[in-house]
Amino acid sequence: MSAAQANVAADAVAYHSSLARRWEQRYRTPSFQMRETVLLRSLQGWNLAGSLWLDAGCGTGALSRWLAARGCGVLGVDASQEMVSAANQLAQLQNYAERLDFVQITSVAHLALDDGAVDGVLCSSVLEYVPDPSACLAEFARVLKPGGLLVVSVPNRNSLVRRMQLACHYFGGQLGQSWCKFLDYSRHQYSSREFAWLLARSGFAGRKLVPFGGPLAGLAQRSRRWAPLLMFVAQKSA
Repeated sequence: MSAAQANVAADAVAYHSSLARRWEQRYRTPSFQMRETVLLRSLQGWNLAGSLWLDAGCGTGALSRWLAARGCGVLGVDASQEMVSAANQLAQLQNYAERLDFVQITSVAHLALDDGAVDGVLCSSVLEYVPDPSACLAEFARVLKPGGLLVVSVPNRNSLVRRMQLACHYFGGQLGQSWCKFLDYSRHQYSSREFAWLLARSGFAGRKLVPFGGPLAGLAQRSRRWAPLLMFVAQKSA
């Protein structure tokens, strides 16, 4: 990683650390509650009980707890110590706390796990902020068992909502305003075809694609033309 890339990554971590105290409250809003709905839709038909998952970029652990409530053991990792501290505190309030563990790491591209250590990897809205998404996907492939699942979401390059967010961010900057501030740090976006190609190059076979997100209701939230996020379910080649 170059010095410039390291600075970009550090800035993204610092930004999210500044939100840690309020991050869990976001999962009470419709747009973030939708992430749990999309995760349910993505994993429908898979037997989760007894499986071991890595939540790569876990934040305050809301989706880790969703998995643990369904019988998974979950290791949540995040580069923000503030997020990890909040995740550990919230985990202790659950009756399945023994299935949860949260640890701070430097990068999801470098995991202190053995090859083939986990059954599943969840990476929700993280790859857009890292210097090298391909390196992260390669690391996920390394730690997954053959046939293991990767559930990963990325920004949708072709989304009209995403384009409007980028336009607002640009014009706000011209006016000295910080509109859609997360876009200061969100560096990567993909079409469905681009990311499917990246997954295949990293040793994954696509199983499902779920577009989601945005302020619009109903079908617009699940349209590749409108939804600003794409959730991919992929399986590591056996």
